[in-house]
Amino acid sequence: MTKNLHPDCPHPGCFFCVTKESNPSKRRASILKFFEELPSQDDDGQVLPISGLWNTAMAHPNDPEFINLGIFECMAALIWKGLRNTHWISHDQNIYIPYYAAHIIGTYTMNLEEFAKIAVHSGVIPPLVELLRGRLTWVEQRVAVRALGHLATYPSTFSAVANHTEILDLSIQLALSSLEIVYTHFCQFVDKRPTYHCDLLTRGIGGEEMESRKAEEWASQLQCWSLQLINCFALNSEFLSDICIPELLVKLPGMWGGLVNENSPAGIGLLRTICQRKLGRAAVASCPDIIDALSSIARSSDDWQYMAIECLLSLLQDPISCYKVVDKVAPALIDLTDISTLGHHKRLGDFICSVLKNVFNHKIQKATPSVVPQKNKLWIF
Repeated sequence: MTKNLHPDCPHPGCFFCVTKESNPSKRRASILKFFEELPSQDDDGQVLPISGLWNTAMAHPNDPEFINLGIFECMAALIWKGLRNTHWISHDQNIYIPYYAAHIIGTYTMNLEEFAKIAVHSGVIPPLVELLRGRLTWVEQRVAVRALGHLATYPSTFSAVANHTEILDLSIQLALSSLEIVYTHFCQFVDKRPTYHCDLLTRGIGGEEMESRKAEEWASQLQCWSLQLINCFALNSEFLSDICIPELLVKLPGMWGGLVNENSPAGIGLLRTICQRKLGRAAVASCPDIIDALSSIARSSDDWQYMAIECLLSLLQDPISCYKVVDKVAPALIDLTDISTLGHHKRLGDFICSVLKNVFNHKIQKATPSVVPQKNKLWIF
């Protein structure tokens, strides 16, 4: 153990004392030793330095100091310890540690690709995958999918994520079932809520009502971060066949993300990515319910209106998908060509008109009579 640097502190090698070391060389050596030794220790109170590291990561996610001293290896080892050592994780407050460890990994990798590469080389993906599988609980799944989503964002680390083929399947299942999981495992039975879940959700402030409200937010985040991870796979055509399953596609328009996830593209954003690929457009065009939902959203004033419009335009500009959807899509887009509908987005209205004219003047004429829409159903330019 590191020698105690502050005599008044009763804990030798205390992380908080180590970080107060004024000599840069000694500080670096002490922190390095701390990260190397922590996973093998069984002392009480280990959650305190992990919580402190979490606070530091949240406040300074781009600071490289801990990255270069082995924090990723340490966090990965702690997750493995929590998964493999049931006695340790059930002792003291160690149950919190895998959650904080995964959260720290995700926070330090959310902005900088350089940090993500170090994390991958440090072996963080396998333990995160175990958490994603649900080896512990849904709160650890939430931070695992967040961390893996950040790692999948970068070109240099995506392949390392994609090599674990179960990640895509697991993220699809989480996107589909996250709300139900949180309800059945936390919200449904108030008297059976794990104490550490309640503490993580509310930080000790508020009662059952606050717990339920925060749990709903976290369930929404679990779904949104799952969708973002799926979206990283959808950008690569080789994974589209696994993503374009009716079970998922038909539910994407209804995955809104919630008010607390206002920056998330939600299910519509994933559909937009899918519609950028030929295989994806074919799959979407074959699901009438999706076309109806996209048309309704395109006519609305929702934040996702323009993403829905993009999806519809992509479908119309594809000669294969066009004939399957034109009867439903054209009326929705024609409504939007009215300047009063699109407001100051006149250029978008002009583009929609251009696409529709191209469809009607150059493509519809080439269709067989059985698939040509009736004249009274179309706006003739």
